[in-house]
Formats: sequence, structure tokens, C-alpha cells
Amino acid sequence: MPYLSEKSPLMEKYASQGDEHLYSSNSCFDVFRCWNINQVKSILQPKKGVPAINDARDLPDIPYTSKVWTELTPKVKLYRLRKLMAKHKIGVYIIPSEDEHHSERTMQADKRVEFISGFTGGTGICVVTLDKEESLEGKAVLSTDGRFFLQADDELDPDYWKLLKQKTQGYPSWQEYVIQESANNSFSKVISCDPKLISASIGKSLEKSGSFKPLKHNLVDIVWAPERPKYPLNEVYELDIKYSGEFSDSKLDKIREMLITTNNDYLIVSALDDISWLLNLRCDGDFEFAPFFKCYALVTVDKLILYMDESKILSKDMEFFLIKPYDNFFGDMKKLDFSARIIVSEYSSYALIKSLKSNNITYKSVISYLKIYKNKTELFNAKIAQHKDSLAFIILLSWLEDQLLNKKSIVNEYEAVKKIYSVRSRFPNFKGHANAAISSSGRNTSVIHYAPTKEINWLINPDDIYLLDSGAQYLEGTTDITRTYKFGYKNITSEDTKYYTLVLKGHLAVSMAKFPGTSQTGTLLDGFSRQPLWDLGLDFNHGSGHGIGSFGQIHEGPLFISTTSAGPNKEDLFRPGGLLTIEPGYYIDGIKGYRIESEIEIIETELKSRTGDFLLGFNYLTKVPFCRKLIDTRYLTINEIEWINEYYKAIRDECGPSLLNMDEEVAYNWLMKETEPL
Repeated sequence: MPYLSEKSPLMEKYASQGDEHLYSSNSCFDVFRCWNINQVKSILQPKKGVPAINDARDLPDIPYTSKVWTELTPKVKLYRLRKLMAKHKIGVYIIPSEDEHHSERTMQADKRVEFISGFTGGTGICVVTLDKEESLEGKAVLSTDGRFFLQADDELDPDYWKLLKQKTQGYPSWQEYVIQESANNSFSKVISCDPKLISASIGKSLEKSGSFKPLKHNLVDIVWAPERPKYPLNEVYELDIKYSGEFSDSKLDKIREMLITTNNDYLIVSALDDISWLLNLRCDGDFEFAPFFKCYALVTVDKLILYMDESKILSKDMEFFLIKPYDNFFGDMKKLDFSARIIVSEYSSYALIKSLKSNNITYKSVISYLKIYKNKTELFNAKIAQHKDSLAFIILLSWLEDQLLNKKSIVNEYEAVKKIYSVRSRFPNFKGHANAAISSSGRNTSVIHYAPTKEINWLINPDDIYLLDSGAQYLEGTTDITRTYKFGYKNITSEDTKYYTLVLKGHLAVSMAKFPGTSQTGTLLDGFSRQPLWDLGLDFNHGSGHGIGSFGQIHEGPLFISTTSAGPNKEDLFRPGGLLTIEPGYYIDGIKGYRIESEIEIIETELKSRTGDFLLGFNYLTKVPFCRKLIDTRYLTINEIEWINEYYKAIRDECGPSLLNMDEEVAYNWLMKETEPL
């Protein structure tokens, strides 16, 4: 079926009814108004042979990575780990969830926290103690943040594990807990871990205890060895210039110029997203939600060495750098001169820093600070990706309403994930999901990072609130969108409309903000997003926005809306070209939750500050309606209502024609209903 043609039969039908918005727009939100129709058609032409599927029972499964498989019980795993701790005279052993590159997502073989504890959340640190050598008794705790408290409560076996709530009154930090347990341990004061899995700053902090003795081998890997998965060997490929917007040699020239001007000899890069961006390289399938591969890079003024498995590189166009085996990296780092001047990321592993002999080390994530500002091609492509994913959300939400209310079908949370995956698969350049989709109904909406699986999911009850937080990877860009919806009017309470509208007000406050760029900007915007809730003594326990990559990391630092409690950023990072999200929420534990998330682009406005500089603002990229049924206009100002109405007109202008050309009449009619002026 055609995706975007000048006039499809369905478009002709609606055009004859007087829908002039299908053909023209002067909306300030319209990202397509300057495009040639043939350009849009070539970019958005659907994949052939990928039909629309409307029955939940017929949806194909998504590429699915199950939980870490093991036959070992929690008791046996801890027994075997403590036996190894006794052998090495260790009283306290630390198990981080990161890999040696401190990646946000890890491969199956690196999910050590999940293996040892059963916790599947995105981030956490396990601390296991051995208090009695003879009986191999001790404590085991998982430390994680507020996004995962409810999930950890559900997944940890309370007979063997306790939850250590980060940044919560009455609970020590995991570092404080480690020091306390070491000091009070009757078997051994020694604190240990795999030094590749902790940051240099944490390692140096633990050194102050006088009891820190890291091991070169990982004790969890030894316990896991018979069952531990192997690392995948998928192909590494070059990202075309029409998506990257800049050749890798141009990016390298900037790095080398920086080395020369700062009088440094080496830049060591360990972050996988930084290396992928620098070299315009991607890999599908090694990581579940990110297009990266395991590697290190060493850059000098005249050469670049990439440490990786050479069998993964198949293109002959990548011969401008030298490839060395991945396992050679630390040996080569130890060979660098004492006098070498080196730049490494401040987030580098403790093992990497300890391998360097030089005292002339500068800590800065050079590449991270370059890639957060997108070039014109990346910004153009971000709009393409957002248009595709906005359509996917509209089709999914309209399909759910049709299935649940009109057809009285039974659909579960995981089937909704399969549906949006199948919709996205119809678009060209779709590379998979960018996160474990948070498809939640009823009380599950209160679990900030709840993600249904094939085995564990709830039915979507149309009488309850439904929340979908899902991102996608396209060659054009990475997306991250959240909408909270109610299908039908049954069971909507005044509490629902109040809390949802307060979250929406916080979302709009950031979207509409005009501000000078300073190191205080992130804190200022975070306060904007929380103020409507603060006015009633309410709050939410997660950040209110984060940077987002270009076919890269879904949470891309160092640009983010820093939480008010964390204080301002160290420097001003809000500049034109940055991409980030806004995602305030509100949650009633065990009952329900509300969150709204969209992608925004930092732009320069026409307004000036008192110093004469142009104020910054945002271009709002996501085009998915808010939930009309949950909006209580009594809580909104006239300006907020006008903004929403203009936004709704833009959604109609941009998404209406595309839906008609996709033969998505149900989605089109749903969109027209949901975007009626308030």
C-alpha cells in the first residue's frame, strides 16, 4: 500500500468532506511544510511485504531476549559465591550492573546482577557479605533508585535478599553500607570487586577504607560459568553519511586538533556510544536496545587503534584505522609512557585508570560533549524518526481503543508491545526498540520501569489507566515517547483528571519555556516540570528529562534536565542543536501512575535577554495527542489551552495525510476525535 502519495482513494474521500488541513498548514509546529513531496515519499515509503495486522492473536512475536536463564536457586548461587569469597579472604563483594564500558544496556553475558539476584531492572548494585567462614553465612542486598523500588520488591527473594533504597531517608548509600559491613565483619575486612566494572571515582573512594583489594577475575562469572551466554558476533557496518551528516575523518580531525591545542598525546575512549558516533559505526543485535558493539579506541594525532573482534568488521571501507584484538587493550595501556599526556573520560573504569602509569591525565568525556549537539542532517533525521514513531503511537492507541471498546477483544500488555513493534516494522530503516517497552495497565502504571514479558503480563483493562513508554531505533534517529491514556469514560475519577492535568501542566511549562543558557538551566527547567505538583505537596521520583542520541543511546549524557535536588550542572550545556525529552510524572504506589514524555529540540528564539543574547526555547517534535478524557481545563491557563490547540492542529496537518495514505482509517478517525480543540 502507498505510504505517502499526493492523493490516495482514502485521502480523496476525506478531502471531499472538506478537510482542508490535509493540504496546507501554517502551524509553527509543522516540520514538513518545507519538504518536497517526493523527498517525503522516498524517506517514508513502507517496507514491502509487511502488512498491517489487526488481530492481537495474529501478531508476530518481537525479537525477544528472555530473562537470564539458570538452574541455580538463589541459595545455591550465594553459597557458591561465598565459597569463592572465603577462598580469597573477602568479607564484602560488590557486583555492579554495568559492563566494563559502563554501558546503559548490557549484553546477556554481562547481566551479573540479574543472574545473582533475579532483579531485571536497568540499574542496580549488589553487595554480598561473608560473615562466617564455617557456615558461609552473610547478607545480600540490592541497591537501586526510586524507578525500580516496586520492581525490586517483586523480583527479589526476601529469604535471601534485601532492598537498599538509594536516596531514601533511613537507608545508607551502598558505599556507606559497604564500609559499615567491612568495619563490622568478623571474618574479613576486605572489600573486593571486578575493577573493570566500577568507575575510577568509586574505586578511589573505596581505596580510602584501606581494605579495598579488587580481583582481576570476576567471582560471579566463575559461579555462572557453565550457563553464561557467549558474546555475539554480529556484523559491524558503516552508518551512511545521509544519516550521520559528517564523515568520520572530519570528526577525527576535530579530535586531533584538540589533542594538538591542549598538548595531549592520547585520547582513550571506552564508552561504546562515543566510539560508534566518532567512527560512524553501528552493529545490530549485540545489545538488545542499542546499535553498539564491544570495543575500545585509542586516538593520537596520526593514528587510531580500535580494539575489537576483527571478525565483526566486514566492510573494506573501514581501513583508515588499525584493529587489534579486544583483549590486548589493557596490556597496551600499561605500555604507554610515564610522560604521556592522556585524556580519558571521567567515567572510565577503575581498572583502566590503574593500568596507566602516567600522572599527566585529564578527565573529560570529549566526544560526549561533541555529539550532544546534532548537525543539520541529524536534526532533519530526528524529525523523520519522530514522525514515524508518532504515527506508530497513534495507530497503536487507536487500535487498542477499537479492540477494547468496539470489538470487546482481550488484549494483554505484551500484545500491545508486539502491536507497536509490528507497526514500526512497516516503516523503512526501523532497527528495533530502544528500550524495554513499558506497557502497563492499572496498578502496573505506578511501577516506573515496569516492562511486561511474554511470560508475565496483565490484561489491559479499559476501565483502568494505561501507560505506554516506548522508544525505537531508526537509521534516522532514536525516539522515546510516553503517553498515559484512558479508553472510554468508565471509572475516570476527579483524582485521575487532576493528577494527569498537573503532570501535563509541568510538561507544558518546560515545552513553552524561554530561558538564557546557563549552568542553572537544567535545575530551572526541572523546577518548572515539578511546580504544579509541588504546589500540592506532591512530587515524582525520577528525572524530568534526558538527552537522546542519533541512532544511538536512548539516554544520552551529559545533556539532561538535572533534578533540583542534585543541583546545577557543572557547565552550560543548553545550546541550539541539543535533543532531549521532557517526562514529568506522578505515581500512587500500588495503585496507578501518570507520565507524559516527548522529544524536544533546543532552538534559539527571537527574544533577547537583558544582556542582549537571544533566549533559548524548544521545538516540540513528538506529534501524539494527550489524553483528552483526562484533561481538566480548570487547571489550565488560557495560554496552555491555546498551545494545546495549536499543537493539535499541527498533529492533524502532519499525521492526518500519512494515516490516510497508510489506509489507517480507524487511526485517522481516532486522531480527528482526540485533536478536537479544547
